[in-house]
Amino acid sequence: MNAIRNAASGATLNLTPGCTYVLTNSTFNPINTTGLSINKPLTIHGRNSTIQRSATAKFRLFTVNANFTLDRVRLREGDATTSPGGLGGAIAVNSGTTNLDAVLIQKNTATFSGGIGAVSGTVVNVTNSIIQGNSATRNGGGTGNNGRMTVANSVINGNRAGEKGGGIANDGTLAVVQSLITRNEAGTVGGGIANFVPGTVTVTRSLVNSNKATTAPGGIDNENGVGAVVRSAAIVQGNTPTNCSPVPAPSVSPVTGCRN
Repeated sequence: MNAIRNAASGATLNLTPGCTYVLTNSTFNPINTTGLSINKPLTIHGRNSTIQRSATAKFRLFTVNANFTLDRVRLREGDATTSPGGLGGAIAVNSGTTNLDAVLIQKNTATFSGGIGAVSGTVVNVTNSIIQGNSATRNGGGTGNNGRMTVANSVINGNRAGEKGGGIANDGTLAVVQSLITRNEAGTVGGGIANFVPGTVTVTRSLVNSNKATTAPGGIDNENGVGAVVRSAAIVQGNTPTNCSPVPAPSVSPVTGCRN
């Protein structure tokens, strides 16, 4: 991992194909909880490798402070519960544009945004990827977005939030395109997606199903009023206890066209 720290601005790094990189406290000097810091523009081709945290330490895997592109890699078991901001067990995006392609983000944990956390002013593009089995103590089991995030041709499944947004928690601008959000859970509402003020969400040609929350709705929780969440050829069905409406259900669904 020294290559990441020592890379020139704009460099491209190629990881060893199929290699598993296990990060420990000794990986970092001095020891920190921010993991691998991206402080200048960088591209990493994972070439089907794995980057994971040792069970003997607590830190997130990546803290991103510059433009960053990462592909064909598995990011596993990051823990941001003691990291600055408590967000993004695998990746915390603090600035710039981050592009993730063909990435498996699995079994990471944080206080907020178990897998990916993106703050205001950032751009995150997730394509051809799987966000699976991550957890957050509070909101955003799979990912949390406060910037501008696009999830395309991807799967978000089996994530859990202690409060809202088992799959995704959003208070920025979120686009979900040709993706599957399924079997996520939330301790309160929004097993699939939770959208907060002032967030907006568009869900296009995607399926949000079989998500679960303790309190309705279990599919998409929209707390920013009618029109803040837009469906386009998207299916929201089979979520528990309802798809989009709280109980008792309002006369107008918070998500236009969504049926319970």
